[in-house]
Amino acid sequence: MAFHPKSLTAFLAAASAFSYASAFAPASQPARKQLTRVNVATGIPGVSDALNIFGGNNKQEPEKEPERSGALIDLDGVALSGLKGKALSLTSEDFPDSFSVRQVIPKDCFEPETAKSLGYLSVSVVGTALCTAFGLAALPVLDPANILTLPFWLAYSAVTGTVAMGLWVLAHECGHGAFSKDRDLQDNVGYILHSLFLVPYYSWQRSHAVHHRYTNHMELGETHVPESDQVPVEEKLYDSIALRKSFLDQFGDEKGIQAWGAFQAFLHLIVGWPAYLLIGATGGPDRGMTNHYWPNPLTEPRLPKKELFPGNWKQKVFQSDIGVAIVGAGALT
Repeated sequence: MAFHPKSLTAFLAAASAFSYASAFAPASQPARKQLTRVNVATGIPGVSDALNIFGGNNKQEPEKEPERSGALIDLDGVALSGLKGKALSLTSEDFPDSFSVRQVIPKDCFEPETAKSLGYLSVSVVGTALCTAFGLAALPVLDPANILTLPFWLAYSAVTGTVAMGLWVLAHECGHGAFSKDRDLQDNVGYILHSLFLVPYYSWQRSHAVHHRYTNHMELGETHVPESDQVPVEEKLYDSIALRKSFLDQFGDEKGIQAWGAFQAFLHLIVGWPAYLLIGATGGPDRGMTNHYWPNPLTEPRLPKKELFPGNWKQKVFQSDIGVAIVGAGALT
């Protein structure tokens, strides 16, 4: 059953439209007046230069960058940094294709090493277990209910969270297929680790692959898609650009942008992750509203053939939910 975005709670709605890009969007969307040609940025080294870096033919002279003019860019509402827009002038000609990039990467980087991966897993498991044991031992002595112990628990959270992040990195590599050539081992490790973090493994494996496939795509991007002024108002949960303008009107330009940045940081760092899992926050409009725990779109997608979890992936989403449910039930008992 599909739900209209306006039927969702205000909390989830607030989480969905924000991204880093919207934080820097102009307060209004004026019609384009003119395009400005900015200076040409420093060219990216050619393939031969990169080969020299990795120990290739050091006698080969670097390729000279051909003379060309800078790119035409709409600078309305853009505040230039010290580079004066040079980074914005890069065009597709400045970037090597994927084949050229792979040619300069050592071949062993493409070979998963199961023993090394298991070694990293052991280090992260032992480190996280030691931090957890230390925290449990500290509970009777440093009661978290006592505000005087707050500095200790904040420091403890930072250290333990950093150590446990190693487990998430390994879980991430399992999703990418970089943990091991043994698919069963890789999926079992990835499934367990993701479930411990209450993240459905196969759902995230699929959505993250789509994210990389459609990075910077304004319609099919899976996450971190800037809000577009081409999307009809009725299809938006609300207008984040208008909300940003209200911050500036209320607090002034300087204080308003600081308040908006703080608000964005809170939403992205605290609310953003669960909002992404639950409603596909910051995703492109063509897939409809998505949920990592339910395989069907929550709203009607513009492109049904591009839905996030097609075919057999629907069953895999439910398989992933089982692991999350077991961990969640265990935490509540």
